[in-house]
Amino acid sequence: MSRGQCPTSKRSKPDAKRTATAKQPKRAIDAQPVRLVPSPTFDVDNLHFDRRPRRRVDDLPPRPPRKARTPTRCTVGYAFYEAEPGRPHSQRIPSVRLRGLWLEQLGFAVGCKLQITAREGELVVTVERAPSQ
Repeated sequence: MSRGQCPTSKRSKPDAKRTATAKQPKRAIDAQPVRLVPSPTFDVDNLHFDRRPRRRVDDLPPRPPRKARTPTRCTVGYAFYEAEPGRPHSQRIPSVRLRGLWLEQLGFAVGCKLQITAREGELVVTVERAPSQ
């Protein structure tokens, strides 16, 4: 449903000249030329005058060591199993992701093997120790 123009409304033609009553009367304007004066800090020869030099990485002060915060709570999210042929939808599965510097401070180094023990409502994650020879 589109809006059409009312047949009784008048529409001016785009190339029609305006009538004499629509013209604005000429007024005397007290205009004086304005002299533009550049600001004292503006230098045409040096357009980068206000840019601060970036500090090099070697010049930056060392950051304090980051504090590892051990999380006390997290939320079980989900991931998807792709739909098998003949099934219309993918299947949502529970997912838990743990990350942070606190893992390394507790002995969970990158690349170490984990032993996961699961019981009703509880997961126990321990680092597998290499068998002593």
